[in-house]
Amino acid sequence: MPLLLPLCLASCQGLRKKPAAFEHPRWHIDEERCAAAKPGKVRLDISLASQTAQLLDEDSCVLVEMDVSPGLPGHETPTGEFKVKEKLPLKRSNLYGQYVRPGTGEVVVPRTWEHAGPKPEGTEYLGIAMPFWLRLTDDGVGVHVGGFERGRCTSHGCIRCPEKPQQQCWELCRPGVRVSVHRAVHPVPSRLQERVGAQ
Repeated sequence: MPLLLPLCLASCQGLRKKPAAFEHPRWHIDEERCAAAKPGKVRLDISLASQTAQLLDEDSCVLVEMDVSPGLPGHETPTGEFKVKEKLPLKRSNLYGQYVRPGTGEVVVPRTWEHAGPKPEGTEYLGIAMPFWLRLTDDGVGVHVGGFERGRCTSHGCIRCPEKPQQQCWELCRPGVRVSVHRAVHPVPSRLQERVGAQ
């Protein structure tokens, strides 16, 4: 029996699936074109089919291209033509957050939207951070920095982006800038095929 145990363990381990490698978002910034672009004279084009976003200048040249993550099933990102309604360096969600202890920041309830009942005593609400926020709709859909695995939908309707390219988009965008969200694919080959950016 003792001799069979190692064989059984080895056999069982062989049957376990290896965890899939995390696919980091890809991105590319054309530094020269970005430096020459006029703030506010850009537009943002977001493909839900490609799960990519492109910031374009007045001549439709791509300044920034990046993988993005749209809304989950049941929380789909709306399609259509939008204009940036609000621009903030850091916004916190008033719908999705945590209950934490003031002073220490200790998390008592990690997902308030799944919490039933009153707020736990001695806690305060802290909304999820959404850096480099660009609001698209009055009901809270926007484009912002957020973590995700490439090719996966992760948000509750917003467009999550890698930090560096979204910061560049945020710096060039102004309230009123046009944002198109659609289901058509972005043309290939793109600079993302070169796997530049965060790996």
